[in-house]
Amino acid sequence: MCGRDISPLKVLKLLHFHPEGLPLAEISRQLGLSSRVVRRALRALEAEGFTAFDPLSHRYLIRYPHPFVDIPQAVDDPLFYQELVDEVFARTHLRAYILSVRPWGLHLEATAGHQGQRLWPFPGNRKPATAHAHASAGGRAILAHLREEAVHAHLHRFPPKAFTPHTPATVPQVLERLAEVRSLGFARARGEIISNRCGLAVPLLTGNGQAFAALGLSLPLGRRCALEAPEDRSACRRCFELAPVLREVVAEVWRSSEA
Repeated sequence: MCGRDISPLKVLKLLHFHPEGLPLAEISRQLGLSSRVVRRALRALEAEGFTAFDPLSHRYLIRYPHPFVDIPQAVDDPLFYQELVDEVFARTHLRAYILSVRPWGLHLEATAGHQGQRLWPFPGNRKPATAHAHASAGGRAILAHLREEAVHAHLHRFPPKAFTPHTPATVPQVLERLAEVRSLGFARARGEIISNRCGLAVPLLTGNGQAFAALGLSLPLGRRCALEAPEDRSACRRCFELAPVLREVVAEVWRSSEA
């Protein structure tokens, strides 16, 4: 049985039920086939634009956000992304990161910060950031500037779920937060993944206004947010102070961005 060929559709069906992807060994195990046979089917699917391989988690998955929905072409230059986060960290002394849009999902390209400055809620997690994009500033900065069909494909594939009491856990709530991003010009996430952390991010845009990446910061949770309590003079206003810094760095390093 392990030597026979397999219809690529069987692999595609299996991956459909695992939105975050599966490693080759697990696909082989669940289908009862050799890795060689499964790899051949995956290559055929990837050549047709149906699947992709995530180099971070080493998983195969259906192309993001959907095989028939186009996404912006991300810059393929690790030094470019590292320059962005290094410059932001130098100016803010806060943990900086950049997410890009890739065929396998939202990809953590680079980070900069002091050891111990926390970024993601799951220490050691090698999964991509895609599944919690609705609750992160970087994820929302990207989603807010993708075409409508791409956003709906994402939300269908990765239904919003609550990580903390502050997480938007329904599609209407997420869409409301995305509208806020477009209105403010930056994305914020207040204790939505890590209860004691805030997120701030701005998009990097292509010429047609779609986001191919987002540049973000992780910072301590303020007592109150000025956006939620504008009458409180003691409320945190760091988003208004730091968002211009992010935009300045983007404008300097990525001249064609609309930031």
